[in-house]
Amino acid sequence: MIREGLVSRRILMTGATGFLGTALFERLLTDVPVERIDLLIRRDAPARLRTMLSGSAFRPAAERLGGVEALRELAAAKVRALPADLTQGPIPIDDDVDLVVHTAATVSFDPPVDEAFETNLLGTLRLYEASGSRPFIHVSTAYVAGLTRGTQPEELLERRLRWRAEADAALRVRGEVEADSRRPELLGRFEARARSEIGRAGPQSVAKRSEQFRRSWERDRLVEYGRARARSLGWPDVYTFTATTP
Repeated sequence: MIREGLVSRRILMTGATGFLGTALFERLLTDVPVERIDLLIRRDAPARLRTMLSGSAFRPAAERLGGVEALRELAAAKVRALPADLTQGPIPIDDDVDLVVHTAATVSFDPPVDEAFETNLLGTLRLYEASGSRPFIHVSTAYVAGLTRGTQPEELLERRLRWRAEADAALRVRGEVEADSRRPELLGRFEARARSEIGRAGPQSVAKRSEQFRRSWERDRLVEYGRARARSLGWPDVYTFTATTP
């Protein structure tokens, strides 16, 4: 039924370079007679598509088609790799797109909390709003069930979070952490650590290493903030927190 329903459809898809997304993209490309697949990929989209087609996930498909070149010819006829970042800039969705499939998310369970909200929640919201009235399929993983056991039905959570407040707090905390990292006592600690590590190197080398320590401190604090907030609400990590909210 699904295969027949997608005949001659034009699909826009995110997350094709991820674990679930790669498997879904391979099926859509080689086994479903869709008319076109638009892949939103960050950074160098065409190059990342070429690398993906040469990977192990596509090896069986390439063998069925007669080789990697045959697979690339099929992709050239059906796929458009479009550079896009859901957290910033315009989202390229053509008027003729029939269906949006969203599988993109952070690849870490405990990223800095602001990055997790920017991608998993606000990026999803931006894509959803850009998709207009088109059918929108949001693919996640079983990890969003957290530590619960047994069968987990796909239904709205009884406990509704104030997701805008949570997102605003997560984005605001980066500024607070950055300000803390510039306190004189911390800067002195970073500089002393840099000098002890690189010895008699010049002041520019010490300054560069000190800044690396400061940024690492920032990241650790943002990760810990997100982990603590997630656990306080019953989720084991930032991924399950931001992928489930709202």
